[in-house]
Amino acid sequence: MDMTRIRDRMVEHHVTRRGIRDQSVIGAMRMVPREKFVPPGSEEFAYEDAPLSIGEGQTISQPFIVALMLEKANLNAGDKVLEVGTGSGYASALISQIARHVYSIERHEKLAFQARERFEKLGYRNIDVRVGDGSKGWAKAAPFDAIVVSAGAPDVPTALKEQLDLGGRLVIPVGGGEGQRLKRFTRTGAATFEEEDLGGVLFVPLIGEDAWTASHPMYTATTPSLPGTIAPKPSSPPNAQGGGMGQTNKLPALPEGVLDHSEFQQRFWAVQRISWIVFMLLLVTCLLGLLGRGGPFSRQTLLLPDGSVDFPVISRWNAPEDMTVTFTPSSEDRVFTIDATFLQSFSVQGIDPPQKATFARDGRIGYVFPADASGPTQIVFRLQTQLPGPRRALIGMGGETRTQSTFIFP
Repeated sequence: MDMTRIRDRMVEHHVTRRGIRDQSVIGAMRMVPREKFVPPGSEEFAYEDAPLSIGEGQTISQPFIVALMLEKANLNAGDKVLEVGTGSGYASALISQIARHVYSIERHEKLAFQARERFEKLGYRNIDVRVGDGSKGWAKAAPFDAIVVSAGAPDVPTALKEQLDLGGRLVIPVGGGEGQRLKRFTRTGAATFEEEDLGGVLFVPLIGEDAWTASHPMYTATTPSLPGTIAPKPSSPPNAQGGGMGQTNKLPALPEGVLDHSEFQQRFWAVQRISWIVFMLLLVTCLLGLLGRGGPFSRQTLLLPDGSVDFPVISRWNAPEDMTVTFTPSSEDRVFTIDATFLQSFSVQGIDPPQKATFARDGRIGYVFPADASGPTQIVFRLQTQLPGPRRALIGMGGETRTQSTFIFP
């Protein structure tokens, strides 16, 4: 079955429309057949913007988060790249279409063998796969121009930072029980790194000596792996089930780390389709276009002493949204804050123009923007809706805060 048109539609709707601008990443996603990297029977869902279970307690990420991480890695044609967490091999295949060579390390021997078979079958010759502890990286192949980690660590493993070349970029989810943040580290010197916060995410745990232990509550794998480099083909290759990464949004969809349960998946997709039908009927017959995204009653402008916030108060689940913050003229840096509850309603996908700095204090996240005394400044937060239902969050400017309610249709 030719899925080129479906793939192009996925790239258009779930990648470019949500802010991905790197043409090399977009081009790779148009070329690599994602349906070849999902479990048998799940091909029709390969281009949905949602993760899929692939066995060993792992998942293949939604397309958008893969595109986002690769864009933030700033990949170039001559780069040597390390991917930690081969999973299905989809991300490695994408990287191989952009960079010179890919080194991919996977803890689960079964998934690594399956990925290697896919690469050989599909003709990806510039990828090396190794079974081992991803938190230790791949020292013999270092230094790397970029490292992409497809699982969350409690802290950044020292080995991965040390294996970056000067100017190299490391993209990795970091965090524990309080939540994960997707971060980019750029090596600026022998022992100096520039750190950037790219937003809140939820990934399966990175299991390793310098990361989480196998007793992590999200870790559900039952088959241990053996360290070492993959060389010969297995005489009886295991049934292909795909690979695993993470997802950016705390979706009520298939969560990261869920057990490989096909009956659960089929029920989930059936419920999702029914929900979409009901939602569309509700919009057409009851809302008459008034309450949907962009409708006259779907947004509210909050006025504060330091400016205003145009906030979505009615939206739909798993949809992109914008929150516009307008600062009054000021000769001092401006601060916009949100609390942790906000990230249960929305995840921040990007900020235009970017913030000067971020900080966390007393359960709130602050975004600092440069001073501008010449006139009002407008900042656009690109958001993605999270859990459906009524939500409340605290937002503020400077020392003033407001409690804002939002309803997200399922």
